[in-house]
Amino acid sequence: MDVAERLDALRAEAPGIDLAAFADMSSGMVLCVSAANRRAQEEMDALNGIAITLLDGQVADGANGMLGQVAPDTALTTTAMDARIFLRSPKGGSEALICVCAPDADLEKILDCGRSALAGIVAAG
Repeated sequence: MDVAERLDALRAEAPGIDLAAFADMSSGMVLCVSAANRRAQEEMDALNGIAITLLDGQVADGANGMLGQVAPDTALTTTAMDARIFLRSPKGGSEALICVCAPDADLEKILDCGRSALAGIVAAG
């Protein structure tokens, strides 16, 4: 299964995901997207920038003290409009999975399914 198929399968398995994206934080690029509606490149770039800030940047640096100098592998933001999940690849790689979800989506299920999808993408190389 390729990356696009895995992202599509993730959206099918976990209802409420409007967008799932696979990104490389080291290059600052979103590599693949599965979404209900076409999204502008600027939005993809902004989501990747948020992933970098939360998982590798200033927010991650601020959390290091609380996490015992371990970089966070999960970040979650919520608003009345949506919930956004950012997952770092296993073993601290530079790949990330980004999900934009409905505010009432089952976030626990999305986290579990997202981790599994990301692990599969990274393992497939």
